[in-house]
Amino acid sequence: MSGSPITALLNSVLTSIHELVTIETEKPITIQAPLVQTDYGVLVGLVGAVKGRLFILGEIGVFVQAGVAMYGMEISGEMLESFVGEFGNSVAGHTATRLYNLGISIDITPPTTMQGQVKLGGFATAIQVPFRMLNGSQGQLVLAVEEANVEA
Repeated sequence: MSGSPITALLNSVLTSIHELVTIETEKPITIQAPLVQTDYGVLVGLVGAVKGRLFILGEIGVFVQAGVAMYGMEISGEMLESFVGEFGNSVAGHTATRLYNLGISIDITPPTTMQGQVKLGGFATAIQVPFRMLNGSQGQLVLAVEEANVEA
């Protein structure tokens, strides 16, 4: 494997989300903890060759639009709350498969969904990729990598 495992992880996450929904991404930036999420979000832990956390955070419209893209209909209420976790699980699962094909083995934890204002910490720095959905809703992908143990 050539290149940074963190770069491979970021690229795999971006490719995976693009396979599921149409988004416009901005340039990745480095952020410091804490991270504040104000609407909906999902956290999926990463263990194995790369250890860390993937957050997908956004306005409610991000997840409504993702539901339309994946299921062909708008979802709301309890179905939307459940879908937020499923969406995170889908992105992380596709990412794990892509990384495996690059020789990087990771496992993912079950998704943890978040609603309302949540302050997230437990990491020093992370990579944030702001994005916009077709409906104009804004969100962010955040990768907080704690450790990368991959032979180059």
